[in-house]
Amino acid sequence: MRLLELDGVNFNYGSLEPWIFRDLTLCIESGSCHCISGPTGSGKSTLLRLLSGLQSRPFEGGVYRRRGLLCGLVMQDPQVQLLRQTVGAEVAFALENTAVTRDDMIPRVQKALRRVGLFVALDSPIGNLSLGQKYRLMIAAQLVSEPAVLLLDEPWAQLDNSGVDELLAVIRALRAEGMAVVMSEHNPDAFKGVADHFWQLQSGRLLPGQFDCDHHVTLTDFSPEMPTVFTTDPFEFRYQGSNTLFSSPQPLAVQRRELVTLIGNNGSGKSSLLKAIAGIQSNVYPLPMKVFGQRPKAGVFGQQLGLLMQRPNRQLFEATVEEELSFSLRRFGLPIDMASELLEQLGLAALAQRSPHTLSYGQQHLVALASLACYRPSLLLLDDPLAGLDSAHLDKLWMMINSLRKDGSSVIISCHRSLPLAATQEWQLVKGELLVNNMCRENRRVG
Repeated sequence: MRLLELDGVNFNYGSLEPWIFRDLTLCIESGSCHCISGPTGSGKSTLLRLLSGLQSRPFEGGVYRRRGLLCGLVMQDPQVQLLRQTVGAEVAFALENTAVTRDDMIPRVQKALRRVGLFVALDSPIGNLSLGQKYRLMIAAQLVSEPAVLLLDEPWAQLDNSGVDELLAVIRALRAEGMAVVMSEHNPDAFKGVADHFWQLQSGRLLPGQFDCDHHVTLTDFSPEMPTVFTTDPFEFRYQGSNTLFSSPQPLAVQRRELVTLIGNNGSGKSSLLKAIAGIQSNVYPLPMKVFGQRPKAGVFGQQLGLLMQRPNRQLFEATVEEELSFSLRRFGLPIDMASELLEQLGLAALAQRSPHTLSYGQQHLVALASLACYRPSLLLLDDPLAGLDSAHLDKLWMMINSLRKDGSSVIISCHRSLPLAATQEWQLVKGELLVNNMCRENRRVG
């Protein structure tokens, strides 16, 4: 049964802007699963918003929707979409707006949470969830209304491996019930077992197949050097009033030019650890850490330390991309022309006068990272920086890391999965314990 169809759609964000879609056609039938890949910034998220009916700007072409069609959209950034304070209230929000009784509401909310593998109390604060757990929560908040079409914006980057396995099981069950699923994805191979239609979005058109771009940049293998930039004795990481989140049974140390990967599932404590190292994690019991010989504290490290958060838009506030980099340079008294030079080196010069808030999620990640890399911090902390990046943009990330380490910087990267990096250490958060592998030099491919 045909649920939704785009016929010859043309779309852009203004008369002087380039076309995002040109004669784009797509037909979605009940029980089908479509996976759309494409370069970073090609318009995948915009296509999902158009399908959902949320794209309010005018466009050319035809759109058919079955009468009464309900679509559920899960966006890349949970903080844009989450509205309530607790898990139960978030999932129940749509039911409250359709006057579902409380007695009927609670079992439907619990069922939706079980379907996505999020087993937490209904009164759990959303602020205590990891980014991946928040993504599952958003899916549950859509499923509770039983939409005919579920739209997912890059789920693989937000979920750990067990979360992806659970999502695959959910998609199979939804398809068996007749629900259609459409997802945008930089890693389409992960969904070969459930998707029956693969598309690549390039130059405004949907073509059959998967978009693929080979890596051309590899990470350089640098040997650690003195001095040591970060040390800690064995510790237990615990929020005040809570049980231990994880423990480190052995001391940790990071030297100059090291590259450390921090691997763990959603909610294991990766972001909390990086914020603690940066001195901005509140409400935790004191930790025996030293960064550059000092106890971590917000604002004391200045140019020495940079932290890229999971949500890049929290660190973007200037009117243009170039001004975003220039702000960091002015802050530390560095030459302003370094901003345009770095953008040119990264192949991002075309974005220099764009507002960072109009960029794709992946482009925002790269711009936020460039605003840190431009002042050459001695220790750079990257919290899941790969989300939204295709292979070409991943090469730009590797270029920045190579350049920083060549100049003596140390880098710690958190991720859900082991990475194909010339890392000097791999820290793994497994079942509440931080394990250390000091010789992690396997050459594995992401995705």
